[in-house]
Amino acid sequence: MVEHISLISPQSAARGYLPLGNYSLIGDCRTAALVANDASIDWCCLPDFDSHAALSRIIGAPRGGFLALTEPTTGETPRPLVQHYQPDTAILETEIGLATGRLRVVDFMPMHESVSFDGHIPDPCIVRRIEALEGDCRFAVRFKVAPDYGRTDPRVTTNDEGVIVTGGYGAVLLSFADTTPEALLLEHIINGPVASLHTLRAGERLTLVLGWAEHPFLASKLRRAFRRDWTPEYEATRRFWQNWNTATAYEGPYREAVVRSAITLKLLTFAETGAMVAAPTTSLPERIGGTRNWDYRYTWIRDGSLAAGALASLSHLDEAREFIRWVEHRERRSDRELRVMYSIRGDRDLPELEILPLEGYCSSGPVRIGNGAVEQLQMDIYGEWLDCVARVYLHPDAPPPDRWLWTLIDATVTYVCDHWMDPDAGIWEMRSGAHHFVYSKVLCWAAVDRGVALAERFDWSVDLPRWRQVRETIHADVCANGVDPVTGTFKIAYDCDGLDAATLMIPLVGFLPPRDPRVIATTNAIARDLTDERGFVYRYRAFDDGVGGEEGTFIMCSYWLAENLALQGRRGAANELFRRILEHASPTGLLSEMIDSNSGALLGNYPQAFSHLGLIRTALVLGQHTEEQRDQWAHSQPSEVA
Repeated sequence: MVEHISLISPQSAARGYLPLGNYSLIGDCRTAALVANDASIDWCCLPDFDSHAALSRIIGAPRGGFLALTEPTTGETPRPLVQHYQPDTAILETEIGLATGRLRVVDFMPMHESVSFDGHIPDPCIVRRIEALEGDCRFAVRFKVAPDYGRTDPRVTTNDEGVIVTGGYGAVLLSFADTTPEALLLEHIINGPVASLHTLRAGERLTLVLGWAEHPFLASKLRRAFRRDWTPEYEATRRFWQNWNTATAYEGPYREAVVRSAITLKLLTFAETGAMVAAPTTSLPERIGGTRNWDYRYTWIRDGSLAAGALASLSHLDEAREFIRWVEHRERRSDRELRVMYSIRGDRDLPELEILPLEGYCSSGPVRIGNGAVEQLQMDIYGEWLDCVARVYLHPDAPPPDRWLWTLIDATVTYVCDHWMDPDAGIWEMRSGAHHFVYSKVLCWAAVDRGVALAERFDWSVDLPRWRQVRETIHADVCANGVDPVTGTFKIAYDCDGLDAATLMIPLVGFLPPRDPRVIATTNAIARDLTDERGFVYRYRAFDDGVGGEEGTFIMCSYWLAENLALQGRRGAANELFRRILEHASPTGLLSEMIDSNSGALLGNYPQAFSHLGLIRTALVLGQHTEEQRDQWAHSQPSEVA
């Protein structure tokens, strides 16, 4: 793994910021938390992915909340020693060094059927087991909550059972699940952390439970209920992840990275509805000091469809079906076309707001919640969604879609047939106005193509002659207007000659064969002109996106390049690029959205579904050896007009 520390200035490090690669993810398929390699939990929204952040130091060190272990008197952070996941699970182990010894910290969020506490079904919680490995370990537990993203002053109550913090929405509580000798709960500093002092001798253990209650009067009851042995939940959670992972159908190269990526995508699913978030964080910047900071804690049709398709390719079909069902249920309530994105519970109203109290990661403001892209037209989403549907329902053993799903498929293809020529904001959510983006047209072709395949498979009564004709028309239009006549490469848009990394998807959706001269020319041009010194791919350059500022290289685009190289027979170059990307993952195998071209550090929201699904897709292609197998990954053969 490469070092990521060069991205963090000494001033930012002194303020408490860490490289993103120092963090690992835990979760329960309802929300998630980021745990640093010094055992500080610096990000967690409760009770859901898109709820207010209870712990937010990662995007606002001076004011944000955290749960940390420190030296008892000085407050200094411990020495990070090693951090890793227990094999095939989302249970995280972190070893840290103190002046008086060495601790192992095990963090997990319970994954099993909810246990009732006096009739109350508990909300998500984080269980932290602290065990002394060497010495008589003296340390402090420091806990701070900044309610409502730091906009509300907290009200803190403490006793020997733990801490309750109210203010904003609900109550956050920290409970000492068991007691240890020489434990002392200290008074908290106003707007600062509560601290408790502990001593653990080698072999002794302390368990903490961080939870949330909708009503403050329930917090005390829950805090008392948390004071028990959490071993059954630990064992149940370990079994859950190991059992889930046994279904991961992959034995090819880079299996460890593929398994970790699959678990990460599973952690980004919202089990209650089947929705999938693009990332569990908001406002982690695409460039330090820049303003390209967005909230990704929502479900994009595009991101969710691609992620569900990647899981389906590993035989995790239940997650793909649940996502498809979630989209179907959203649209039962509306006669409008698919929206670009929704909240995890299906809300369409996601106004983009700036949060002033939090300064942003390494002072890279503003911090934003909500996302203005919800109002955009992005025509490509129909292709990604119908490709996901086709991956599931064109499986030889799949039953036919139910009436509601078929109605939505029919309406979606019909909408694309009526509107494929409309300009849109494109996959990159341009804020500079609508254009005729080549990628959007190609994915409109894919939407109709998958609709045709599904209708033919299940003998549906639809206007197949029109669908087939529109498919041919789109294909001809893209080939006539989307190719630069001088270079023979695909353009970003009909009226713009710049390169777009999204056109690397052209062979991956079956629009053209991988070795078509236009595809090869585009691949070569992107590898030459749209990459940094490491060979990592930028999304685009010669285009005004209406946002301004610079960004890093886009990890999923780099995987697209590797996938193209592999499909074109350049497997050595593809493997080399794949390994180079993987070297920039965190020590526990996580990837953010982008990589900084100067330092090689991770940038953007973290971990990112796009990046991990890109890893899975490319590993699958690199693990396939025959032409027949490689063609199958594209899901459908190029149409006759190709």
